[in-house]
Amino acid sequence: MFDPKEYDSWYDRHREIFEAEVKALRSLIEKYPDPKLEIGVGTGRFSQALGITYGIDPDQGMLELARKRGIDVIRGIGENLPYKDESFYAVLISTTLPFLRDAKKVVEEAHRVLVNNGGLVIGFIPRNSHFGRKYTRIGEEGDERFKNAHFYTMEEVESLLEDLFFIVRVRSTLLGEDISLNVVDGYREDASFVAIEGVKIQNV
Repeated sequence: MFDPKEYDSWYDRHREIFEAEVKALRSLIEKYPDPKLEIGVGTGRFSQALGITYGIDPDQGMLELARKRGIDVIRGIGENLPYKDESFYAVLISTTLPFLRDAKKVVEEAHRVLVNNGGLVIGFIPRNSHFGRKYTRIGEEGDERFKNAHFYTMEEVESLLEDLFFIVRVRSTLLGEDISLNVVDGYREDASFVAIEGVKIQNV
C-alpha cells in the first residue's frame, strides 16, 4: 500500500508536524513503565521517538526500517496479537486506525495484552479535520493508499473504547486550516491530530 521509503521520508519533509504529533502523544504514554507495544509500528518513527521497545505490523518492508531503529518487531496484525495476556504496560496505535480491517477487534486485543490499569494511547486524524477531509478526498479519487481507508470521528473512537477503557486524557494539535503546531489539552474540532489516553477497565 505505502512504499516504505517514501512513507518514511514524509516525516523528514514534514518534521515539524511529526514533532507536534509526538509531543501530543508523549505526555500520555511516557508515564507507563516498560514494556510498551506499538500496533501498526510502520517504520518505527513513533516508537523510536517515544521509547517504545516492541512493535507489530503486517508490512515486511516497513518492519525492516523499524528494526534498524532498534525496535523489536514481529510481522503480524493487530486483530490477532502474538503476545500473552497482560504482557504490556502501554499500547500505542498512532495514525493506523483508518487502515485496520477490524478496529474494534484491535482495541479488544490491546485490552487483552495490557496489564490491569495499563494504558492504550490512540493518535488519529479525525475525519472532519483538514487532513481527514484531504485524505478522504484523495481516496475517493482512486489513490490506492487511501481508497479503502476509513477516517474516524471522535465519537467513533470513543465508541471503540466503550466498556474496555476509561478515557482519562485527550490532547489536540495541528489546529485549523493553517495547521498550528500548538498542542492543547482536550478535543478540538479543528484539530488534524488527536491523542486519546484510555486506562484498561478490569474484568471485562
